[in-house]
Amino acid sequence: MSTLLRLVLLFLAIFFQKTNATDQTVALCADQRGMIRCKNGLKIKIVSANYGRTDDQVCPCGKTDTLTCRSKSSEIRVRWNCNGYATCHLHATSKHFGNPCANISKYLEISYRCVRNIDNDIQDKPIIAFNAYISKHLTLHRNTPVNVVYDKVFFNYGNAYNPHSGIFTAPSAGLYIFTWTSLVNPKSIFDAEILINAKRKGLGNCNNEGSPGFGNCANTVPLVLKAGDKVNLRTTTANFLYKEWSSFKGWKV
Repeated sequence: MSTLLRLVLLFLAIFFQKTNATDQTVALCADQRGMIRCKNGLKIKIVSANYGRTDDQVCPCGKTDTLTCRSKSSEIRVRWNCNGYATCHLHATSKHFGNPCANISKYLEISYRCVRNIDNDIQDKPIIAFNAYISKHLTLHRNTPVNVVYDKVFFNYGNAYNPHSGIFTAPSAGLYIFTWTSLVNPKSIFDAEILINAKRKGLGNCNNEGSPGFGNCANTVPLVLKAGDKVNLRTTTANFLYKEWSSFKGWKV
């Protein structure tokens, strides 16, 4: 086989594309980079996206005997990164989309169309929302402020919340709603403040020190954020927080 033919086949395997009247489908083999683009003032609208394997003819190198492999995060991540832009750079990697089928050769397949105004359909707007909770009881020094890390997530659309640091980073400007629920033991307290870039923007009280029963509190704060603003909770006066029932949530309106 000639070198030129080898290069052509490799290119086709890496960047397989088919087009109908309105939609285009692009596939990138694992660890490859590519780009989708709309011209003449049109914007990208993602129709579907999957990182995994559902076809043994696309990127056929490697092990391909599983055809039901789908990353749960791939579509929301691609929509978030690409919707509304004229150009979108892509990287087909498990670092971005997880590894939905170990030892299987994967690829990123995207269907998209070019539209005038993507904002007409609310489903095309990126979803930014998270729901996090603590997995272990927190025992705290009452008068020593600490940043609270809600280390487990039920969901994290947009991946804007970091469960390792407890910090939410706004991916875009707009109005956001944050709420936190706190369950405390008898004769315990969990008073906290919500911060933007380490500056107080609200307070929440859960003082149960005078009660022999459990205390349950909830607080909600709307915040107008700029892209890159960081939001988190920090204790003011606190000595205990009950695991699993205590949570931190937020979403963009």
